[in-house]
Amino acid sequence: MRNIIKWTLYFIIPFSAVFWFIHEKFETVISRSTLNGLSGFYSADGIIFGLIVAFVIQREWEIWTNLSESVQTEIDAVREMWKWSNYAESSLRDKAHQHLKTYLALIVYEWDTNAVRQRSRGVDAELDGLRRILARMSISVGGLGLQLQSAFTDLTRARNQRLSYSNQHMPIILKRIVIFADALLIILSLFIAVNNLYLDYIFTGAISLLAFTLMLVVDDLDNPFRPGAWHLTTAGYKSLIQELEDSQNEEEAASSPHEG
Repeated sequence: MRNIIKWTLYFIIPFSAVFWFIHEKFETVISRSTLNGLSGFYSADGIIFGLIVAFVIQREWEIWTNLSESVQTEIDAVREMWKWSNYAESSLRDKAHQHLKTYLALIVYEWDTNAVRQRSRGVDAELDGLRRILARMSISVGGLGLQLQSAFTDLTRARNQRLSYSNQHMPIILKRIVIFADALLIILSLFIAVNNLYLDYIFTGAISLLAFTLMLVVDDLDNPFRPGAWHLTTAGYKSLIQELEDSQNEEEAASSPHEG
Protein backbone atom coordinates (compact mmCIF):
# COMPACT_ATOMS: atom_id res chain seq x y z
CA MET A 1 0.00 0.00 0.00
CA ARG A 2 2.85 2.37 0.85
CA ASN A 3 4.44 1.74 -2.54
CA ILE A 4 1.21 2.66 -4.32
CA ILE A 5 0.87 5.90 -2.33
CA LYS A 6 4.54 6.71 -2.91
CA TRP A 7 4.36 6.25 -6.68
CA THR A 8 1.05 8.14 -6.83
CA LEU A 9 2.69 11.14 -5.14
CA TYR A 10 5.71 10.82 -7.43
CA PHE A 11 3.32 11.15 -10.36
CA ILE A 12 0.78 13.70 -9.08
CA ILE A 13 3.29 16.36 -7.97
CA PRO A 14 5.19 16.74 -11.27
CA PHE A 15 1.98 16.22 -13.27
CA SER A 16 0.31 19.09 -11.42
CA ALA A 17 3.28 21.37 -12.09
CA VAL A 18 3.28 20.51 -15.80
CA PHE A 19 -0.50 20.92 -16.01
CA TRP A 20 -0.50 24.45 -14.62
CA PHE A 21 2.54 25.42 -16.71
CA ILE A 22 0.94 24.26 -19.97
CA HIS A 23 -2.36 25.92 -19.18
CA GLU A 24 -0.49 29.12 -18.39
CA LYS A 25 1.65 29.13 -21.54
CA PHE A 26 -0.52 27.36 -24.14
CA GLU A 27 -4.08 28.32 -23.22
CA THR A 28 -4.92 29.41 -26.79
CA VAL A 29 -3.61 26.16 -28.24
CA ILE A 30 -5.69 24.14 -25.79
CA SER A 31 -8.81 26.16 -26.60
CA ARG A 32 -8.37 25.69 -30.35
CA SER A 33 -7.77 21.95 -30.00
CA THR A 34 -10.98 21.58 -28.02
CA LEU A 35 -13.03 23.67 -30.48
CA ASN A 36 -11.63 21.82 -33.50
CA GLY A 37 -12.85 18.47 -32.18
CA LEU A 38 -9.44 16.93 -31.53
CA SER A 39 -10.90 15.26 -28.44
CA GLY A 40 -12.27 12.58 -30.80
CA PHE A 41 -8.76 11.70 -31.92
CA TYR A 42 -7.67 11.59 -28.29
CA SER A 43 -10.49 9.15 -27.56
CA ALA A 44 -9.24 6.91 -30.36
CA ASP A 45 -5.76 6.99 -28.84
CA GLY A 46 -7.24 6.05 -25.47
CA ILE A 47 -9.13 3.10 -27.00
CA ILE A 48 -5.97 1.78 -28.68
CA PHE A 49 -4.04 2.15 -25.42
CA GLY A 50 -6.79 0.33 -23.52
CA LEU A 51 -6.80 -2.59 -25.97
CA ILE A 52 -3.01 -2.97 -25.80
CA VAL A 53 -2.91 -2.81 -22.01
CA ALA A 54 -5.85 -5.22 -21.66
CA PHE A 55 -4.06 -7.78 -23.82
CA VAL A 56 -0.77 -7.34 -21.95
CA ILE A 57 -2.33 -7.54 -18.46
CA GLN A 58 -4.35 -10.63 -19.40
CA ARG A 59 -1.20 -12.41 -20.61
CA GLU A 60 0.97 -11.26 -17.71
CA TRP A 61 -1.73 -12.20 -15.19
CA GLU A 62 -1.91 -15.69 -16.68
CA ILE A 63 1.85 -16.12 -16.21
CA TRP A 64 1.62 -14.71 -12.68
CA THR A 65 -1.17 -17.15 -11.77
CA ASN A 66 0.70 -20.13 -13.17
CA LEU A 67 3.85 -19.07 -11.34
CA SER A 68 2.11 -18.66 -7.99
CA GLU A 69 0.38 -22.03 -8.44
CA SER A 70 3.74 -23.66 -9.20
CA VAL A 71 5.19 -22.21 -6.00
CA GLN A 72 2.28 -23.52 -3.93
CA THR A 73 2.45 -26.96 -5.58
CA GLU A 74 6.17 -27.12 -4.83
CA ILE A 75 5.53 -26.31 -1.16
CA ASP A 76 2.72 -28.87 -0.92
CA ALA A 77 4.86 -31.58 -2.55
CA VAL A 78 7.69 -31.04 -0.05
CA ARG A 79 5.20 -31.30 2.81
CA GLU A 80 3.78 -34.55 1.41
CA MET A 81 7.23 -36.06 0.96
CA TRP A 82 8.10 -35.17 4.55
CA LYS A 83 4.95 -36.78 5.92
CA TRP A 84 5.18 -39.95 3.84
CA SER A 85 8.86 -40.41 4.63
CA ASN A 86 7.96 -40.59 8.34
CA TYR A 87 6.79 -44.16 7.70
CA ALA A 88 10.17 -45.30 6.41
CA GLU A 89 12.95 -46.70 8.55
CA SER A 90 14.70 -44.09 10.66
CA SER A 91 17.97 -43.91 8.71
CA LEU A 92 16.22 -43.32 5.35
CA ARG A 93 13.69 -41.00 6.96
CA ASP A 94 16.38 -38.79 8.51
CA LYS A 95 18.31 -38.55 5.25
CA ALA A 96 15.15 -37.65 3.31
CA HIS A 97 14.22 -35.02 5.89
CA GLN A 98 17.68 -33.48 5.70
CA HIS A 99 17.53 -33.25 1.90
CA LEU A 100 14.08 -31.63 2.06
CA LYS A 101 15.16 -29.06 4.66
CA THR A 102 18.29 -28.21 2.68
CA TYR A 103 16.20 -27.94 -0.49
CA LEU A 104 13.89 -25.37 1.11
CA ALA A 105 16.80 -23.44 2.64
CA LEU A 106 18.51 -23.19 -0.75
CA ILE A 107 15.31 -21.96 -2.41
CA VAL A 108 14.96 -19.20 0.21
CA TYR A 109 18.64 -18.24 -0.09
CA GLU A 110 18.55 -18.08 -3.89
CA TRP A 111 15.28 -16.12 -3.79
CA ASP A 112 16.79 -13.56 -1.41
CA THR A 113 19.93 -13.25 -3.58
CA ASN A 114 17.95 -12.79 -6.83
CA ALA A 115 19.12 -16.14 -8.24
CA VAL A 116 15.72 -17.79 -8.11
CA ARG A 117 15.28 -17.71 -11.91
CA GLN A 118 18.34 -19.87 -12.51
CA ARG A 119 18.68 -23.63 -12.23
CA SER A 120 20.84 -24.23 -9.17
CA ARG A 121 23.44 -26.98 -8.89
CA GLY A 122 22.88 -27.06 -5.14
CA VAL A 123 19.16 -27.68 -5.52
CA ASP A 124 19.81 -30.27 -8.24
CA ALA A 125 22.20 -32.04 -5.86
CA GLU A 126 19.53 -32.22 -3.16
CA LEU A 127 17.03 -33.63 -5.66
CA ASP A 128 19.56 -36.23 -6.75
CA GLY A 129 20.04 -37.17 -3.09
CA LEU A 130 16.29 -37.57 -2.71
CA ARG A 131 16.18 -39.78 -5.81
CA ARG A 132 18.74 -42.12 -4.29
CA ILE A 133 16.81 -42.25 -1.01
CA LEU A 134 13.54 -42.92 -2.85
CA ALA A 135 15.13 -45.74 -4.82
CA ARG A 136 16.17 -47.40 -1.58
CA MET A 137 12.76 -46.82 -0.02
CA SER A 138 11.02 -48.40 -3.03
CA ILE A 139 13.00 -51.58 -2.48
CA SER A 140 12.72 -51.76 1.31
CA VAL A 141 9.28 -50.28 1.96
CA GLY A 142 7.23 -51.32 -1.08
CA GLY A 143 3.98 -49.36 -1.55
CA LEU A 144 5.25 -46.41 0.42
CA GLY A 145 7.83 -45.80 -2.28
CA LEU A 146 5.05 -45.24 -4.82
CA GLN A 147 3.54 -42.45 -2.70
CA LEU A 148 6.92 -40.82 -2.28
CA GLN A 149 7.73 -41.10 -5.98
CA SER A 150 4.38 -39.48 -6.85
CA ALA A 151 5.10 -36.58 -4.48
CA PHE A 152 8.65 -36.30 -5.86
CA THR A 153 7.29 -36.12 -9.42
CA ASP A 154 4.96 -33.29 -8.35
CA LEU A 155 7.91 -31.52 -6.73
CA THR A 156 10.20 -31.68 -9.75
CA ARG A 157 7.39 -30.73 -12.13
CA ALA A 158 6.41 -27.74 -9.98
CA ARG A 159 10.03 -26.60 -9.74
CA ASN A 160 10.51 -26.83 -13.51
CA GLN A 161 7.31 -24.88 -14.09
CA ARG A 162 8.38 -22.24 -11.56
CA LEU A 163 11.68 -21.79 -13.37
CA SER A 164 9.96 -21.69 -16.75
CA TYR A 165 7.29 -19.14 -15.80
CA SER A 166 9.72 -16.95 -13.84
CA ASN A 167 11.80 -16.49 -17.01
CA GLN A 168 8.89 -15.48 -19.22
CA HIS A 169 8.95 -11.72 -19.77
CA MET A 170 7.11 -9.30 -21.97
CA PRO A 171 8.96 -8.81 -25.30
CA ILE A 172 11.05 -5.63 -25.21
CA ILE A 173 9.36 -4.15 -28.28
CA LEU A 174 5.91 -4.70 -26.75
CA LYS A 175 6.99 -3.14 -23.46
CA ARG A 176 8.32 -0.07 -25.30
CA ILE A 177 5.06 0.23 -27.22
CA VAL A 178 3.08 0.15 -23.97
CA ILE A 179 5.35 2.78 -22.38
CA PHE A 180 5.12 4.98 -25.49
CA ALA A 181 1.32 4.68 -25.65
CA ASP A 182 1.09 5.44 -21.93
CA ALA A 183 3.29 8.56 -22.23
CA LEU A 184 1.37 9.68 -25.33
CA LEU A 185 -1.98 9.34 -23.56
CA ILE A 186 -0.75 11.38 -20.58
CA ILE A 187 0.88 14.14 -22.66
CA LEU A 188 -2.05 14.54 -25.05
CA SER A 189 -4.48 14.73 -22.13
CA LEU A 190 -2.88 18.04 -21.19
CA PHE A 191 -4.03 19.61 -24.48
CA ILE A 192 -7.66 18.44 -24.29
CA ALA A 193 -9.63 20.64 -21.92
CA VAL A 194 -13.09 21.44 -20.58
CA ASN A 195 -14.31 24.94 -19.87
CA ASN A 196 -13.79 24.85 -16.10
CA LEU A 197 -10.07 24.81 -15.24
CA TYR A 198 -10.49 22.91 -11.97
CA LEU A 199 -12.74 20.28 -13.52
CA ASP A 200 -10.22 20.01 -16.32
CA TYR A 201 -7.48 19.34 -13.78
CA ILE A 202 -9.55 16.69 -11.99
CA PHE A 203 -10.54 14.79 -15.13
CA THR A 204 -7.16 15.12 -16.83
CA GLY A 205 -5.37 14.10 -13.66
CA ALA A 206 -7.68 11.10 -13.19
CA ILE A 207 -7.12 9.87 -16.75
CA SER A 208 -3.35 10.35 -16.52
CA LEU A 209 -3.13 8.71 -13.10
CA LEU A 210 -5.12 5.74 -14.35
CA ALA A 211 -2.79 5.33 -17.33
CA PHE A 212 0.23 5.61 -15.02
CA THR A 213 -1.06 3.04 -12.51
CA LEU A 214 -1.90 0.60 -15.32
CA MET A 215 1.74 0.86 -16.40
CA LEU A 216 2.80 0.09 -12.82
CA VAL A 217 0.55 -2.99 -12.84
CA VAL A 218 2.09 -4.22 -16.09
CA ASP A 219 5.61 -3.64 -14.78
CA ASP A 220 4.89 -5.42 -11.48
CA LEU A 221 3.38 -8.43 -13.22
CA ASP A 222 6.40 -8.62 -15.51
CA ASN A 223 8.76 -8.67 -12.49
CA PRO A 224 7.11 -11.05 -9.99
CA PHE A 225 10.15 -11.38 -7.70
CA ARG A 226 10.95 -7.67 -7.44
CA PRO A 227 9.35 -5.80 -4.51
CA GLY A 228 6.43 -3.77 -5.79
CA ALA A 229 2.73 -3.18 -5.25
CA TRP A 230 2.50 -6.98 -5.06
CA HIS A 231 5.08 -9.70 -5.63
CA LEU A 232 5.87 -13.30 -4.78
CA THR A 233 7.76 -13.86 -1.54
CA THR A 234 9.47 -16.68 0.34
CA ALA A 235 6.84 -16.58 3.10
CA GLY A 236 5.39 -19.97 2.10
CA TYR A 237 8.80 -21.65 2.05
CA LYS A 238 9.84 -20.11 5.37
CA SER A 239 6.55 -21.09 6.97
CA LEU A 240 7.03 -24.68 5.78
CA ILE A 241 10.59 -24.77 7.16
CA GLN A 242 9.27 -23.71 10.56
CA GLU A 243 6.44 -26.25 10.32
CA LEU A 244 8.87 -29.08 9.52
CA GLU A 245 11.24 -28.08 12.32
CA ASP A 246 8.36 -28.03 14.82
CA SER A 247 7.22 -31.44 13.57
CA GLN A 248 10.74 -32.84 13.90
CA ASN A 249 11.07 -31.48 17.43
CA GLU A 250 7.75 -33.05 18.42
CA GLU A 251 8.81 -36.41 16.99
CA GLU A 252 12.12 -36.29 18.84
CA ALA A 253 10.38 -35.37 22.08
CA ALA A 254 7.85 -38.18 21.66
CA SER A 255 10.53 -40.79 20.95
CA SER A 256 12.89 -39.76 23.78
CA PRO A 257 12.51 -41.69 27.08
CA HIS A 258 10.53 -39.92 29.78
CA GLU A 259 12.25 -39.10 33.01
CA GLY A 260 10.46 -40.60 36.00
